[in-house]
Amino acid sequence: MKTTHLFFGVIVLAVLMTACRKTDQLPTPVPVVTLPDSSTGTAVSTNPENNGAANTPTVMPTETAVPPTPTPTVPLAAQVNGQSITLAAYEKELARYEQAATQLGAPPEGGYQQVVLNALIEQALIEQAAAAQGIIVSQEMVAQEIESLRSEGEFEAWLAANLYTEEEFQEAVRQSLVAEQMIAAATANVPQTAEQVHTRYIHVADAAQANEILLRAQNGDDFAFLADQFSLEPGNGGDMGWFTRGALTIPELEEPAFALQNPGDLTAVLTVTGSDGVPTYYILQLVERDATRPLTSELRAQLLQSALAEWLATLWENAIIERLVDTGS
Repeated sequence: MKTTHLFFGVIVLAVLMTACRKTDQLPTPVPVVTLPDSSTGTAVSTNPENNGAANTPTVMPTETAVPPTPTPTVPLAAQVNGQSITLAAYEKELARYEQAATQLGAPPEGGYQQVVLNALIEQALIEQAAAAQGIIVSQEMVAQEIESLRSEGEFEAWLAANLYTEEEFQEAVRQSLVAEQMIAAATANVPQTAEQVHTRYIHVADAAQANEILLRAQNGDDFAFLADQFSLEPGNGGDMGWFTRGALTIPELEEPAFALQNPGDLTAVLTVTGSDGVPTYYILQLVERDATRPLTSELRAQLLQSALAEWLATLWENAIIERLVDTGS
């Protein structure tokens, strides 16, 4: 299946850790951050600058080793590659989700039960992948992390307010530290530089008009002027800025854009059919290109998110998952 979520507990803890380091206080947790289907979409609660560390192991999600699980003797919410998620753990996470959403003034909408269960399943998948890679978080690491989060006189009160026992919080911190290492490993190959092109575009609804505009551009008319004059999205001379492969929201334009070699080169008229089934027409002009241009923080974050989403999707696709509770969807 395509992953559209990140595990609730671990992401909440990652957010908490970041916030605590900045404020020296324990904040109230927030609802789960989501990832869009196989796209660059959403935010990951880890620092992109920390990804790609030299000592980070390579992730091989298709080789996840799962230890045998004894026959369960307590009610279960799910089994993930034979590993049990108890009903009690699921219900506790539901309660945390509901409380966090309510505290933010946004009571949970329908379907959140599936979000929470998916989050716990994904958490198990990441733990299994970490075990396969030999990634271990020691009790000393957990203790150090918790000590960095403590605010004198507030820690125990915060645990109670957020429905954690100290043991549950220690386990959640351990899971978060494991996840940070796996996220870094999954995104270790995302580069700091990439081939990029800088283009302009003209977008019109009529094929005949597009061909007329292309002819004018080929005959020397200023492309930016034509874009402002005729494009469905006038302004800024049709400037698209710099972009990498995989960054365009209209993927049909990518190959024609990267096929342009010299500044001023033009594509043919490109037909793109929208989700409504109606075709529209594009012309691109190359402004400049760079084979090793440094990625902006926004572009690199997008590539990091895409790499993470792809890795998580692989974990899901290769997993044997049995859902044992009704999540209402």
